[in-house]
Amino acid sequence: MNAALRARAAADWAQVAQLEHASIASFARFTLQLLAVGAPPQLVEASLRAGLDEVAHARATFRLASRYAGAPVGPGPLPLHGPVLGDLSLATIAAATVTEGCVNETIGALEAAEAAAGCEDAEVRDVLNRIAEEEARHGELAWAFVRWALGVGGDDVRRAVGAAFEIAEAALQVPPPASDPDAVELRRQGLLTARERHEIRLRGLREIVRPAAAQLEFGPGA
Repeated sequence: MNAALRARAAADWAQVAQLEHASIASFARFTLQLLAVGAPPQLVEASLRAGLDEVAHARATFRLASRYAGAPVGPGPLPLHGPVLGDLSLATIAAATVTEGCVNETIGALEAAEAAAGCEDAEVRDVLNRIAEEEARHGELAWAFVRWALGVGGDDVRRAVGAAFEIAEAALQVPPPASDPDAVELRRQGLLTARERHEIRLRGLREIVRPAAAQLEFGPGA
């Protein structure tokens, strides 16, 4: 790789690592939210495990960013201003879980698997395969919680969950980003361009999220 591409790879991996680092806090918050609404113990336990998965993801991706940068790259303080837990109503938590878990974790697993398939670096490929497997499990946790919330919640939960899925569907109408001239080389390093991520998101919404959402029972006792 030339110096410019190496610098871009370092920056892209650093961005991935920052997102993984922020996910540690997201699962810590989700665990507390699960406790606040009296979710089943198995969901609380799965959320705790997911947080530890994110610790490993952040450590591995910061290591990759450091390798490409040729210097240590790591996290700084994570801003946690304002009401960290947010609205603790079941409807609000369920809607956020649709967005962050049912959609984003599910699609994140697809992105990691796709990136691993085109990656020529063994170390990077191993990291991506682990992320793909564990993000898919995090997505399953989100679907399980939303299913439980629909079963114990009322009309406000059903409306909130339905609205969250409608917002996700709106992403199908967003035009794709421009092609990236570095796409081929970035794929060899396990990195996806914005256009590739857009295409994977559309496929995930159509082939996974939409059918799974259709199977949810939007009624009492679900």
